[in-house]
Amino acid sequence: MGSGTALVAAYVLACGLARTPDDHRAAFTRYERGLRKYAEGCKAGGGRTGTFLAPGTATGIRLRNTLLSRPLLLNGMLRLGERVSSTVTLPDHPAGLSRAGRR
Repeated sequence: MGSGTALVAAYVLACGLARTPDDHRAAFTRYERGLRKYAEGCKAGGGRTGTFLAPGTATGIRLRNTLLSRPLLLNGMLRLGERVSSTVTLPDHPAGLSRAGRR
């Protein structure tokens, strides 16, 4: 979840800074308020799923693979992920920025 969280966070921060280029403090405040719940959910999710998705034994790997081949379990895991991702709304990128401003 770390890479995905970082991408979402970077996008949200970039949009906030583009909207208020003369007031970075306001952009940082909006960024923190808008992402805290999402980032905390991602962090908690990683702690819960890490040992399941990356087991340390051959038996754990076989168990994981068997369980992930079950549609009911896989669909349940996907629904849990959707709950976390629904806690953040991505802003529209501000219109009128030059191409250089979109890097």
